[in-house]
Order: sequence, then C-alpha cells, then structure tokens
Amino acid sequence: MLLSETDHYRLHRRGRFLWAALKRPHRVLSTCKVNGGLREDLSHVANHQSCEGVAHLTRDARKQSPLPGLDAFHAQACLDAGLPPATTALMSTAANMQCAVLTQAEHEDLAVSVAATAGVLGNATRAGDPADWHEHRDGSRPIQRAMAGDEAVGVKPPPNVDDCSRLQPGSMPMRSPDEAGSGTIVLLVFINQPCTAPCLIRAATLVTEAKSAALLDLRMPSLQSAGLATGTGTDQLVIAAPLPAAGDWERNWAGGHNSLGELLGRAVHAAVTRCILLQNGVCAELRRSVCSALGRHGCDEAQLLAQAEAELERADAELFAHNLMALIHDPQTAAAAYALAEIIDLARAGVLHAEVAQEAIFNQAALLAAAVAVDPAQFPALREALQQHRDLAPGVLAARAIAQGFARKWG
Repeated sequence: MLLSETDHYRLHRRGRFLWAALKRPHRVLSTCKVNGGLREDLSHVANHQSCEGVAHLTRDARKQSPLPGLDAFHAQACLDAGLPPATTALMSTAANMQCAVLTQAEHEDLAVSVAATAGVLGNATRAGDPADWHEHRDGSRPIQRAMAGDEAVGVKPPPNVDDCSRLQPGSMPMRSPDEAGSGTIVLLVFINQPCTAPCLIRAATLVTEAKSAALLDLRMPSLQSAGLATGTGTDQLVIAAPLPAAGDWERNWAGGHNSLGELLGRAVHAAVTRCILLQNGVCAELRRSVCSALGRHGCDEAQLLAQAEAELERADAELFAHNLMALIHDPQTAAAAYALAEIIDLARAGVLHAEVAQEAIFNQAALLAAAVAVDPAQFPALREALQQHRDLAPGVLAARAIAQGFARKWG
C-alpha cells in the first residue's frame, strides 16, 4: 500500500514492512548495523517487525545463506520485502507496522516528515541506567552487578529488572541487545531540503530530545531504575535529506533556535506520542493514576492492597479492594501522587537536600492521604500519623497514606 508520496520518495507498507523508495540521491544518517552510518548511495530506507514483543526469539537467518550473522539477517529480510540488500538501510522492531504513525511539520518551503513505530512497555530506559550487557569481540555478555544503595534520604534503590513482579503490566525483563525489544522507538525522518552532514548529526540530537520529551510528558517509567524513561534500550533512527542538485544550497543547522529544529521536534513528539497510544494503548488521560505516578517507586496495586490489609479493618480493606480502580484514578489523588513522585525525584537528584527531603516527602504523603479522604482539614492529623513510619520507603509510605486516607474518608 502506498502511504505517502512526495517529490523525493514513496512510502509503502506491506505486511510486516514499511519502507521508503528514494526518488533521487539522499544523504542518509542512520543507526542501522548494515548499510548504516552516513551514506549517499542508498535507494531505500525501511523498518520492519522482526518478532513479536513477548516470548518470541529474533528470527534466525536462513541456514543456506553464505553471509555471516547480521548480514544474512539483513539480506533475507530485504529479500522478504522485495528490497535490494546492498542499498537498503533496514531497522527492526517488535512493533506492529499497522500502528505506524505519519506526521509532518512545515514552515514556508521547509518540511519535515516522520514515519514512526513505538512501544515502551517492555524496554523503557533512562539515559545512564545500569546496563545489563557488555559488548565483546565475540558478542555481548550479561553484566553481573551488585545493587548499590541510594544516597538520597528516604529513597530506596530502584527495583531489580529481573524481578518481574515489580514491573508495569505488560512488561518483561531486558533481553539480549541483539534481540528486538518489546519496546522500541523507530523513526524514519525525512527533510525535504538538502542538509550538510553536520546538520544531519545535529538533527539526530534534536530528534532524540523530542523523543525523550514525548516520554517525559507522559511520565513513562524506566524499567531499569526508578527514574523516568528517556527512550528504550533498542531505539533506532534514520534521517534522510536530498543531496543538493545544481543551484541548491544546503542547510547547516538543526538546533532548537531555528525552524528546522522546531519542525523536527514537533513532528517527532507528535509521532511518538500517537504511536505509544496505538501500540501500547497509553495516552495522557490514562496516565492519570496513582500507580502511573508512583509505581516506579514501589506504590503499585499489590502494595496498595497489602497496606490496606495492614491498616484497615477487614470490611474496609475489602471495600478498598473493590474500589481500587476508582481510587487510583481519582484526579485529585493522582495529582497528589504525581507531586509526591516529583519530590522523590528532586531528592534523588539532590535538588532537595537531605535535611529537608524526608520532611517534604511526609508533607506530600499527608496531602495525598487528605486527597483520598476528600478532607483537606485532615492534613495535620494524617501528617502526624505518617511521621511514625520513618523507616518506610517512599512508595510504601504512599500506599500507607492512601489506606489511612480511605479509613478517614469513611471513619
């Protein structure tokens, strides 16, 4: 199916494949392992679903191929799509090509187009998170790492990614970097005017910023730490701009202060945001919940139910459990939970110094409890009660605050 056509390329989708056939020579910057880097001799750039997101190993290259490893994989995938292996830059993902999103942003004669796929529930990471793998000459091997303590007052270390019970619903532990993760953001970016090689490199940094901004706006959690995600562990990128013809000039910059940078940011942010909705069913409205705010800090549904059983009479605990969804999605409660999450993050980052961090956490936990109680006047009593639990991790403290607020709502 022809999805889009411009003076410079035709964008097609068929089955598990999405590709652009370039009508004229382009300067292409890509992260592709085969035919990647900076190229001016490509005829096609492509994205394809190479596996399912969960419990599906990456497809093996055909046994009869004379090519080694990645070259064989690349060649067979291109042949499956009817693309020339020697002049195609191909990216891989577990995302569904039917969930691909096309966006465009324009200013005068300048236009940026994006064809994106994205999933984040199984592979989200934050830049600087502890890595699981280290590359060697003969391949990547797991890193054996001891869990380090956290220096921020009242903040516990992030959960181990191998503990599936601590991950968000639909997530999975990290896999080999040679496998397509169940969460991957893949971006095909087209600029309609010639750009120098340094301009494309600057454009890549702007595209990365826009992708991260989309995840941060949704407050998507990293699955390798308690921080907010800035991407996934397997993100990939292609940026293409036509080579200059006689009389053409080349753009030199794609920073945040000029129009090209703005267009890149707008188009990528919109594409990633909508892809996450189509692929993962996640949108801004659905992120309005206590667990979306504090799940990365340990306040998930299981912790909420456990604290309700510990704090409430049996009948009240059962009532709490029956109404859990309404509780965690209550707008005021969710707002207070996000405020508490921000305080925890500020304490981790050192913006709030140790001498005030714990007090700020107790204050906001009491406001959270008062929101559940639907009675701001309960704040002083709730704060005094919660201060008795200085040994609790913030997520556990938050769950206890919600249980205590529920008790006072009907007490």
